[in-house]
Amino acid sequence: MLKHLGKNKFPTQIPLYTKFGDLMVNYKNANYCIYNYIYGETFSATETLQNSMIPKLLGETIATLNKAMNSINFAIEFPQKDVYHMVYGYAVNEIKKVDNSKKLLKVYQQLEDDIKKVVESLPKQLIHRDSHIHNIVFKGGLLSGVIDFDIAEINVNTFDICYCSTSVLSEVFSKENLRGKWINFVGDLVTGYNLYNPLSFSEIKSLWYIMLCIQTVFMSYFSNNKEIYEVNKEMFLWVYENRINIENTILQGVR
Repeated sequence: MLKHLGKNKFPTQIPLYTKFGDLMVNYKNANYCIYNYIYGETFSATETLQNSMIPKLLGETIATLNKAMNSINFAIEFPQKDVYHMVYGYAVNEIKKVDNSKKLLKVYQQLEDDIKKVVESLPKQLIHRDSHIHNIVFKGGLLSGVIDFDIAEINVNTFDICYCSTSVLSEVFSKENLRGKWINFVGDLVTGYNLYNPLSFSEIKSLWYIMLCIQTVFMSYFSNNKEIYEVNKEMFLWVYENRINIENTILQGVR
């Protein structure tokens, strides 16, 4: 996959061969792989909210990456995941074990049919799956490369752009003055993405749902850590309650 991306002129890391011609080294019963170093730095979450050019640059990067990964003809070799089953076949059940909030469970009941329809309608493709801002490296305002493809999988095509969105929100959510700016960030991010990999209207309308799905998976992952779980739950409900503002901002940017 990484060689394919390189041939498509998309910058990323390439694993290095050892002097024995291997790509992996076993050390103390664990396998290790060494990659070439990518020079540059990542943007902080706060930076992405203060400069509208940064989210557009991130959007362009993810769009270009998604297009390159969608052209891979051996994607079937990667794990295939279903967001609906991730949420309602696993995550919600884990959440129920630690949280009996009637408000939260009612939200999941109301969303289930719509999420199922949205997920079934979206195109599936090979995605990065871990496209948070600290895996996208820049130098001098230009892309140096995207790293950490360890959990690449086949999933809905809007997953990566939504994952990038929630990764920023998770870092700034505790600062109430930055939450509102995050909504504008999402609008600029999707605008940048849409310029290089145009989204259909149904794909644009799916973004809010996929963000909620991603947030739900994080809630289940941290269900045994009450403090982190509560923060992620608050984020989920905040995104849920701000649907109109989020969707309107996105639509204004892509028109």
